[in-house]
Parts: sequence; structure tokens; C-alpha cells
Amino acid sequence: MTNRARSDKFYFTTRDLLMMAALAALGGVTSTYVNAFGDLVQSVLHMPGATQWAAGLHVLWIALAMGLVSKPGTGTLTGILKGVVELLSGNTHGVLVLLIDVIAGLLVDLGVLAFKRKDGWPAFTLAGGLAAASNVMVFQLFAGLPMNTLTAGALALISGVAFLSGVVFAGILGWMLLNALRRAGVVRDRGPVTASPSATRIAVVAAVVLAGALFAYLRLSLRGPETVRVEGAVASPYAYPEEHADIEAISVETTLRDVTSQYAGIPLRELVARADPEPTAAMVLITATDGYAFFVTLEEMQANEDIVLTVQGRGKDTAYNVVGPESSKAWVRNVAHLTVVGAAPLEITGGSSAPSLFQPADWQSEMDAATVSLAGGARKLQGVPLRLVLAAMDVTADTASLDLVVEGGDTVNLPMAQITDDDVRIFTKIDPAGVTYAVAHATGQVIAAPVTSIKVR
Repeated sequence: MTNRARSDKFYFTTRDLLMMAALAALGGVTSTYVNAFGDLVQSVLHMPGATQWAAGLHVLWIALAMGLVSKPGTGTLTGILKGVVELLSGNTHGVLVLLIDVIAGLLVDLGVLAFKRKDGWPAFTLAGGLAAASNVMVFQLFAGLPMNTLTAGALALISGVAFLSGVVFAGILGWMLLNALRRAGVVRDRGPVTASPSATRIAVVAAVVLAGALFAYLRLSLRGPETVRVEGAVASPYAYPEEHADIEAISVETTLRDVTSQYAGIPLRELVARADPEPTAAMVLITATDGYAFFVTLEEMQANEDIVLTVQGRGKDTAYNVVGPESSKAWVRNVAHLTVVGAAPLEITGGSSAPSLFQPADWQSEMDAATVSLAGGARKLQGVPLRLVLAAMDVTADTASLDLVVEGGDTVNLPMAQITDDDVRIFTKIDPAGVTYAVAHATGQVIAAPVTSIKVR
């Protein structure tokens, strides 16, 4: 009998399964309305991340299931069921919503592990906060804009808002609902858990105040400039929308990481065309307010009609985002500058029978951002592992070293033994004056700059 009782807690009864299915169905259906209300709030506040105030409401049902069943795996299974309901009901996030709910359920299970009583308010608040915050990272990794377009601080703040939402709506509210059901006799699994009313009020007020402070900070830190400068190798630089505000917005449907969305925005090629690019122009550098930058070629911009500049907010709360390029790295938040520059390939000689050219546009997918310590100050640049470039250019394995020719004609010798991994990279520095290159470590320590050519020895 003892062994039977001990094993029962690891298996779900019919009652358990029905309870989880009912709560998952309620959660899946209500999530559509929660999303709509969250979007309404964001449209009023005009700030990124505002929808995360409601993140805890998505987790509430999973937390309730954990409190009522109190068995390992309850959160995960309820998350799976909730995700399936949302997926089958036509959620716009597609199969991604299933992943979001599964991870939220898993974190609810993990969040209560440290507590002996799984239905106590400490377990509820921790599990609810962790599960609610997880959706920010899931979206960032699998559907949102690339990680390096959103600063780590801003990402942490948005996650903090979601965590507090989970504490309030999934944690405190969920715990209160659970005990209300027990007091009313609707659920008779065990008696209600009592807590000090003053402690509950203090916890709620503290969470609301902290959430308000985070919202205020996000409103200030995530908004972009009121205008976007179009400059560089152009005859008529200008600031949009102070000038050329007559450009008509278009509606596009574009896909990022298998998630298709609709956007309304200003065609980027029209914005650039109004500045009258010089004949040598080859690419446009898209620079954000936090210093992040990436480029699209004029060739891609002409061929891809879906590259647009979207507008978020109004007045001082305006923020501009570029969406639609083929490379996800060129989807940039809080755009401040569109800099038109000419092509300046880096010549690499000695690796094959003829000199080869390093063209940044050919290596977009292999680029990663890093802060590089240059003479004029640290800059966030995009870099490609040097070993990949050399391999593509048929540099032989018995090559002894490279001569990095810098501006002025001096050379820096780089032994091939130091280029065995992705640490040494070619970084592309794009300025209104043109394109220059630096060879540096992934940590930002410069080996040679500006590099004008590379000679294989």
C-alpha cells in the first residue's frame, strides 16, 4: 500500500487530466483576447514592450493547474495542452505559440521545485514570474528582432516587466483564486492557505509600483529620434519626415524566422532615392540610436519591395524600425541614420592564382556584432571569422602567416596558427566617408586597423 501511494503522486488521475484540460482550454481561448487588449494598451502608450504588462495573464491558467494538481509535470502538460488550443484556434504566432506555452509550463514546474508546498504563495509568485518572463526570450530568439538590435539593458527591462506581471497576475492573483475556489467549496482537494492580508497588499502595491517604474524607464530609453537622417554619398541629404513627408506608406507582408507579419511603412528605396545617391553608391548603413548598425546593398533594396521604414508612436515618442531585408541583422529598431556609402572591397592576394576580393555583402549571414576598440573610440561593428574568408579564397593549409597592410603602407604580421577558430575576424567599418576594415579579436582587441589589403605568405 505504501508503494502504491508513493507511486500515485507521479501519475495523473482522470480528475487531474480533466482539470488541466479545462484550464488549458480556458487559457487558450482567453489568450486571444488578452493579446488584443495588450496591443490596445501598447497603441495608447506608444512604447515597445508595453504588451508585457499582460504576460502573467497567459500563465495564470498554468499556475492554477499546478496549484490544484500539485504533481511534477503538471505545468508542462498544461502548457502543451494550452499551446495546442491556441495553435488550433488560429493564433497568429503559429507553431511558435506552442513553444512559448511549453517553456512557460516547464518553468512553472521548475519554479515550484524549491518549495515543499506547491500551492503556497511563494511558489506561485516565483513560478509565475519566471514563466511570464520566458516569453520575451522565446520571441527574441525565434521570432523577434535579432538580439543585437535590442540592447541587453532594454531586454532585461522588458523581461522585468513580464516577470512582475507574472508575479501579480499568475502568482498573487492565481494564488488568491485558488484559495477562493477552496473556500467556496468548488474545489475540495484541501483547505485554503491563509496569509496575512497586509502582506498580500504590500506585495501587490510593491509589484505595481515597480512595474510602473519599469514602464516609465522603458518609455524614455526605448524611444527613438523624431527624425531619420538620410546622408552619406548623396547629393541632397535630408531628415525624414521634416522633408519628403509626402512619400506614401505601403503595406507589406514579410517573414522573419518563419513568422509572417504585416507591416505598414515607407519604402526604403524611395527614402534613399529622394537623397539622390552618387553613382558610386553601393550600400546603405542602417544605424540605431544605441550604436548598432547593419547594411543592405542598393541592389537588394531595389529588388526587395518589402524593405520599409515603419513608424511607431507619435511626436517625442516616435520610433522608426527597418523591417523586410533578407538578413535578419538588418531588421533594426530605433533607426537614427540611413548612410549611403560606396563599395570598397578588401583585396586578398597570394591565396590563389589571382587576387580575391572580400565583399561585405557576400558575408552578411556570417557576420556578428562586437564592440571594437578603434583609435577614435569604441565602435560596434560587424565581423566575419577570418578563417572562413581564407577558406573560401583557397588559402592553402601550409600558409605560414598573413601580412595585414594598414593605411600608410606598414604591415602587421599575423601567424596562421592564431587563426584556427572564429576569434580573429575581419570587421567592416562603414562611415559617410566610406568603408574601411579592421582585423580584431571577437572581444574587440584590435590586431590591425585600418587594413587596406591582406597578403598571404
